[in-house]
Amino acid sequence: MTSNMQNGFGTSPMGMGMNLTSDAHLIEDVSKAIILEVHAYNFYQRLIQLTTNEQFRQIILRIHHDEMRHYHWFTMILSMMGGQQLQIPPGELPRDFKEGVQKAIQNELEASSFYQDISSRATTHHVQMHFIHASHDEQRHATWLQNILMMDNMNMNH
Repeated sequence: MTSNMQNGFGTSPMGMGMNLTSDAHLIEDVSKAIILEVHAYNFYQRLIQLTTNEQFRQIILRIHHDEMRHYHWFTMILSMMGGQQLQIPPGELPRDFKEGVQKAIQNELEASSFYQDISSRATTHHVQMHFIHASHDEQRHATWLQNILMMDNMNMNH
């Protein structure tokens, strides 16, 4: 299944011409990271649909945008490593806003840890920096989502 995220995105000039074959041992993990980003992008797209709270929507849109940026970084890195274009299986989508936010927090924290691990095993500065930056983004997303849960628990409408 081709996801919404895989269509219509241009290429980034980041690292054009750079050879990352010394990090080819990470192709499987970078591929998994791409799949995680596509699933997150689609997950947040659904969360946006599940809330009528404009403040929550704006926070989630910002996260949604970051996931698209990570996808661009990781697909460029995969290409420069010599990896192949991926077929992305469909991911799970939330049915309930609050449960979706709880699941998103868990996913963000797991992704952050995974990206730190990839960064620590990378041999090129380019790969290290993009994955550590994405890891920090994911940690920030988890904090924002925890704030949404806290505000939602204070009986704000969604």
